Amino acid sequence: MSMTRRNALKLLGAGASVGLAAAPRWSAYAASDRAPGGHILGFTLAIHIPAIVALNEELPKLGYGKPELKRIESMQVVTQSVVAASTEVGEADIVSAMRASDAGGKVKLIGLVYNSTSQVLVVDSNKIKDFKDFEKPENIIALNSKGDFIYAMLAGVFQKQGVDLDKLTIVDVGGSGSRVKALQSGRVAAIPAHFDQAEAVMKQGPQFTVMVEPWKIYNPWLSEAWLVNSDWLEKPENQRLSVDMLKAVITSFRAASADFNYFANGYRKFATIDGAAKATDEQLRPLWEHLTKNIKAWPNDGGFRRDYFKELAPFYQAAGVLRAGAKVDELVEPRYLEQALKELGA
Repeated sequence: MSMTRRNALKLLGAGASVGLAAAPRWSAYAASDRAPGGHILGFTLAIHIPAIVALNEELPKLGYGKPELKRIESMQVVTQSVVAASTEVGEADIVSAMRASDAGGKVKLIGLVYNSTSQVLVVDSNKIKDFKDFEKPENIIALNSKGDFIYAMLAGVFQKQGVDLDKLTIVDVGGSGSRVKALQSGRVAAIPAHFDQAEAVMKQGPQFTVMVEPWKIYNPWLSEAWLVNSDWLEKPENQRLSVDMLKAVITSFRAASADFNYFANGYRKFATIDGAAKATDEQLRPLWEHLTKNIKAWPNDGGFRRDYFKELAPFYQAAGVLRAGAKVDELVEPRYLEQALKELGA
């Protein structure tokens, strides 16, 4: 018996999406100044810059109007909005998308927002001196939501360090900026934060330190991807939009990886960090070098392959954030990215 949309929205935690329409005629539909709608996350950090530049600047170059983008603090709410078809495209986290699909939600992932992650685990070292300290009930960890990709990432690290996940004290705090404030105020003992945020936090006091850098542990790790509703995707004009959006993203990935000034200008326009508009080249270059050389955040080919998701699914299941036996093949639809690469000539 198939799940209802209401159940999919309610559960976000445990089927397969419907198939797409027959092979689309990619060139049959023009943009006609259409202004797409999308839900993006509440904070835009360094790793997000190429994707956000792509939506705001590269996509209009392909004949579209400037997208109407709404910021949403909760990752799961972004996914729910796509399941409910209340937005066209969502900047969704991988785990909530997998869970929505497994619960019967009619959704598809079509490309990455970025590769790997810039999230690190920042702790108050006055409270957290080793991993076993996380088991103390007073040492609260603030996450966007328990069960999202950040929790899955940290759960694997904690398990390797012998931490009992049942003893963790976790509170939901939507938005990385809000989590930073919670840590600085002393209300929580640890938070995941983007590394550029972490650097700013550590300047506020010597007690704040980075304890986990995931790119040194996982390969690959997938964090955020573009999520669309399967019914929406059946329309040829939306298939065309999906290809064009991914062309814009890949164009921006390549430009940001090759050209520091492209990244820096985009950061000053779109980053939500305090003082971003006045950030100097000297401040931004280390961020750019870290993202391009160490994290490899913006792959020239988009980094979007079914095999990567299939490799991570058992780990998500072991971490308890995805039902054992859940399949991801039908959730991940790479052909729009493949067409985008073909049209870009690479």
